[in-house]
Amino acid sequence: MLQTDTVGKVWLRIGQRNIDNVPASNFSLVFKEISMSDRNVNTMIALLFTSLIILLVHPQVKAQPPEFERPDETQSDQKTSGTDVEIEEEYLAEENADDDDSIELVQVIGTRKAAYTEITEDTQKLVEMPGSLGDPLGAISALPGVVTPVGGGEPAVRGSSPEDNRYFIDSMPAGYIFHQFNTSIFDENVVQDFQLFTAGFGAQYADATGAIFDIRLRDPKNQQLHTTLTASFLRAGLFIESGVTENSAFYLSARSGLVHLFMPEEEVADDDGIRITTAPKDNDYQLKYHWNINSSNALTLSLAGAQDYAAAEFTELSTFVQENPDFAGDAMIDERFDSQGLSWLHSASSGGELKVSVAKYVDKSRVEWGHSYFNEATLDNTIIKGHFSQPIGLSHRLTLGMESNEYAYQYGIRAVMFVCTDFDVDCQQGRGEVIHDNRLVTLRDSTLYVIDSWDVSDMLNVETGVQWNSNDYTDESFINPRIALSWQAWEPVAITASAGRYNRLPNTESMLPIVGNPNIASPRAEHFTLGLKGGLAQNWTWSAEAYHKNLSQLPLALNGAENATDTNYSNDVSGKAQGVDILINRNLANRWYGWASLSYSVSERTNQRTDTTQAYTLDTPLVVNVVANYKFRERWDAGFRFTLKSGEATTEIIDVKENENFPGYYVPVYGNPYADRLPTYARLDVRVKRDIMMFGLDGSFFIDVLNALNRENIAGRSLDYEKVNESGELHIEQEADMGVFASVGLSVSF
Repeated sequence: MLQTDTVGKVWLRIGQRNIDNVPASNFSLVFKEISMSDRNVNTMIALLFTSLIILLVHPQVKAQPPEFERPDETQSDQKTSGTDVEIEEEYLAEENADDDDSIELVQVIGTRKAAYTEITEDTQKLVEMPGSLGDPLGAISALPGVVTPVGGGEPAVRGSSPEDNRYFIDSMPAGYIFHQFNTSIFDENVVQDFQLFTAGFGAQYADATGAIFDIRLRDPKNQQLHTTLTASFLRAGLFIESGVTENSAFYLSARSGLVHLFMPEEEVADDDGIRITTAPKDNDYQLKYHWNINSSNALTLSLAGAQDYAAAEFTELSTFVQENPDFAGDAMIDERFDSQGLSWLHSASSGGELKVSVAKYVDKSRVEWGHSYFNEATLDNTIIKGHFSQPIGLSHRLTLGMESNEYAYQYGIRAVMFVCTDFDVDCQQGRGEVIHDNRLVTLRDSTLYVIDSWDVSDMLNVETGVQWNSNDYTDESFINPRIALSWQAWEPVAITASAGRYNRLPNTESMLPIVGNPNIASPRAEHFTLGLKGGLAQNWTWSAEAYHKNLSQLPLALNGAENATDTNYSNDVSGKAQGVDILINRNLANRWYGWASLSYSVSERTNQRTDTTQAYTLDTPLVVNVVANYKFRERWDAGFRFTLKSGEATTEIIDVKENENFPGYYVPVYGNPYADRLPTYARLDVRVKRDIMMFGLDGSFFIDVLNALNRENIAGRSLDYEKVNESGELHIEQEADMGVFASVGLSVSF
């Protein structure tokens, strides 16, 4: 994958259909196939049962009773958007969860009071969700409206593309929050709250036409030095937290992947023609220092970083090389980022709030493959962001805010030119000459916004906002009005609605000189939502929301006669996405909690030059998720997650033909774009956890089993080149997603 974070990310397509970056996407596939091999699975299962037996019989292992803490309600209210999915929160006043009289239910409508040093209950559920491996962002695919590509990659939300989303950490823009191999960069100990805004989000969010992932890292606890060590088959981590002075504290998280320890260098290539030379390695860190200067002012320093590295050899048996023989040989991807941020928060006695933040973000990446091809890039991003919020009378709160991003993107490249987007089935048609370029691109993006939250009555809240956004690269300015309302129409049902206009910067590969079109316009969108939510019975809540998105000014790849002016891309694709998301949630009571969601959607794209409409490549009409967790004994928790979804849209391969660029090689001939579908996808994940005290130390032991039924889910179809090369005729092979995968982990605190 030619992946380099810039304004969004730079994707230079080098021959993989619907995959943004070839080396990394292939590495991701290899990781799944190799790490789930029978040899590794058998080893892991043996270790799993050995560990379980030791846990059950070891005389020094004692149960650690669960502890439940109330939130600190001295913190200021945290207002939530009318379009945000709200889930009632409950806390156990006594340790006996079986006694209904010992449960105090706190219903939260519109505001949430919680100490920012404590993880929210909803986020804790995501951390503990089966299939997430303790990663709070790894659980997002179980949320309504979210689709994660079977072949790996960042999520698509409500029919938009992954490039349409934007990520925020502590209200600051972030570009790199997922490792190359789909786990997030966050330790479970640092995430305080996670909110997903799937459509119709407020004016404070800019440069996104899809969804907003808003992650808040918790503040450090002012306590004595506390250390947590965590290890599993996939990752090991260290977490340290302590007070520094009476009014300040810090924490440090450092983690390193362990996959490479279970995947030694291979002697020969596998059946797909790929030989792992260096298994995926990754690491990440977060440091946060919080100083309460006085009752009105606080200062926060944040440091974060991550790195990914992997290497492999692509032989002639790989699809990658069969379509592009000059890509054969060693390939490598190395990416890292480091960021530093400083925030000042002032709280006025009048209820007003002023927050100013500055941050520096530097991302460096290098990808090498084939015949001395490479892409090397450095993104330097300086961010200034601030907002002022003030109550006006008894019913209004006015917020003024700004965001400024200065980007400097230095890149060097020697690669084959491919003009291609996710609208195209066959990127081979867009193969061009070898290009060699080295340049610096700078860009300034600025945003101003104003929001008024009006409590019209005790039953009705209306939030109106307007956003101005401008950048000096495409030389465009936008005025984006947005509105959202929440009306408690009758007990216990509330009606929610939202509408707004949105824009974002173009995909980097479509706007850079030489590889793209510097005069291309920014993609735009309109969002409309209408929903209902309420309570079913004690501890049960539900929500249903319909949505519609109009997408415009999307990039179209120009090839052949269409590209007579060498502009490479134009804004001649439009689209629409619509559907409904339904969620039923059961809060923790009587030892168990869970939720079930159903999403139905249709997402299409239209080539305005030819007036042809086709399904979006990640269009997944039906997605069902069921999640449950049960404390079946004092020491044990067990849970499951079941996912059932429509097969992804795909294009049938109907024949083979000789490769025009490389005589003697074959390439597929495709049928109607995205008119076919892969088989239905189904997967069951299971997680078992036990709280323990080992050698006098508090800890927990956990077992994760992914795809516990070992179902063979088809991730794609491609040519069986070994047979095609022998016969010159069409032969198809199916690519399966991972089989059963087991992991054991242990966490100890002292």
